[in-house]
Amino acid sequence: MYFRILDLSNSEIWGNYLIRLPNKQQDIYYTPGYYQLYEDLGDGKALCFLFEKDENLALYPFLINPINNLNFELNNTYFDIQGAYGYNGVLSSSNDPAFISDFYNSFNSFCIQENIIAEFTRFHPILQNELFSLNDMSTIRDRETVMIDLKKPYADIWDDDYSSKNRNMIRKAIRLGYICQIETSPGKDHIDQFISTYHYSMRQAGAEPYYYFNKDFFNNMFKYLKDKIYLFNILNQTGEIICSSIFLHYNDYFHYHLSGRNENADNAVNNFLLDSAVKFAQEMGAKLFHLGGGRSNAEDDSLLKFKRNFSRIAIPFYIGKRVLNEKVYNEVVRQWENKFPEKVEQYRNMLLKYRF
Repeated sequence: MYFRILDLSNSEIWGNYLIRLPNKQQDIYYTPGYYQLYEDLGDGKALCFLFEKDENLALYPFLINPINNLNFELNNTYFDIQGAYGYNGVLSSSNDPAFISDFYNSFNSFCIQENIIAEFTRFHPILQNELFSLNDMSTIRDRETVMIDLKKPYADIWDDDYSSKNRNMIRKAIRLGYICQIETSPGKDHIDQFISTYHYSMRQAGAEPYYYFNKDFFNNMFKYLKDKIYLFNILNQTGEIICSSIFLHYNDYFHYHLSGRNENADNAVNNFLLDSAVKFAQEMGAKLFHLGGGRSNAEDDSLLKFKRNFSRIAIPFYIGKRVLNEKVYNEVVRQWENKFPEKVEQYRNMLLKYRF
């Protein structure tokens, strides 16, 4: 039995361990490059917990943050952990109960030693890695997400999976003369254009301030995720970029990641964009295209309803919560509630509420 903690100075070792896992257990959200993005953004220090026993391996990247700098009165230095924005949780070559038990015994010892009081996870819907942590974390079904099976011929996806409304919207976009431009290494002008379009869409959606990622973040995306990231621009008849999206591709999986459109875009533009992405993902050899879910967990969420027009395959997204030091955690929450009584109701269901 063996465990090891890596940081981004060990990126090569981290990456080599990741590719030792079964192909279906690998994805871009667990790469050191992806975690470099969020460490640089200031979301915490990126660490990766590696555990080996016999021939089995488990890998768990996360961001660790101190709690003391939030101005709570505590008798020691304490931390919490959570995954980077996107999907996280433990990747493993085995779901054998004995292996899971040994993993958590080692990981819990690490957490106690490092004064980690709480852990929050957004499990990966395709990988279903909530199953690994089912007995060790409180796992909660958060919302439905949508996936397209790219192993089917495109003609079958068009006929069987797309709704008739979706097909009509794509035809409309073609009549309007929209074209799709795909870039693997976009220049400064196109990255700046994407940022402007994305921020406009975030304002229209009333997004939380966190999601207004800065210019360095987007530049770093194309630097750290090189060869695994694509910028799709939809141009109208005059050559104006009216809609842009960032897609991620790693082995079998293709992801709809960040998107925006401007005020001049017809409603058909998003249908055309995703249809273009389906064709491209198939050409790249991806087997599954994950569109994600809605902006909320409501069944009638408008974004979720839009995505359902592309596929009938629904897969659940789970989150995980765990308090590792109940005494200290409760004290932090108590102090936070006394300082910010107006926030208690708004953030009552959030594990790391004291960060708001």
